[in-house]
Amino acid sequence: MYFRFQTLEEWPGYLFPLGEGNLQHSIEQILQDCEERGDEFFLYAATQNMFDLIEEAMPGQFVFEKNRDWYEYLYLAKDLISLTGKKYQAKRNHIHKFERTYQWEYLPITRDIIPECMELYERWCKGHGGCYSEQSLIEERIATIKAFQYYERLGLIGGALRINGEILAYSYGQPLTKDTFGIHAEKCLADIDGGFTMINQQFAEHNCADFLYINREEDLGLDSLRQAKMSYHPDILLEKGLIRRKNS
Repeated sequence: MYFRFQTLEEWPGYLFPLGEGNLQHSIEQILQDCEERGDEFFLYAATQNMFDLIEEAMPGQFVFEKNRDWYEYLYLAKDLISLTGKKYQAKRNHIHKFERTYQWEYLPITRDIIPECMELYERWCKGHGGCYSEQSLIEERIATIKAFQYYERLGLIGGALRINGEILAYSYGQPLTKDTFGIHAEKCLADIDGGFTMINQQFAEHNCADFLYINREEDLGLDSLRQAKMSYHPDILLEKGLIRRKNS
């Protein structure tokens, strides 16, 4: 299976082909498609292992360029659940203050509360200049609507915090492998003190206890997001980048 796409910032490109067929043939198929379209060859979101496989199949034809903005953050699930040790003291303090400040409960996301989760998303958007203030927010809103619309069919698993009677935080994701759960989205109103810390910990406790790792994806080069993700002390920073042809 082949994926071709284009982002606002990058040239058209592909993801690593899926399946168990002949890798050299698959790459040659992509190269042919590039030639027919008049595009250069770019394989995005590639890991070192993917490059090694291509290098083994077609030696000396490609280069791998890492991109820090695309690195994925993988945490030990037990760390995000327990938050034990000195390095998580600030996180525990946030949770204790949250518990003293609010009446709250954790709920699994079901079809019954999805409308409330969507209301929270619209409120979050307004707090960030509006859902239509920039292209990235427009695209995220479309993705959020589709995620909730096809929630069950996509196999998503989510949880929400009802705080003082309202859904004011949620998170959802899905298993990526037998040992890794991927978090796709996490939202909370900015004025809920400790809200992000609480939904992070509660979601991990209720939904990720059977997994070794939690993948919280990339920081997209955003300083605030990078700082927040690093503050949880990732066990693995999965290096990613692009693969291109030499001299292209």
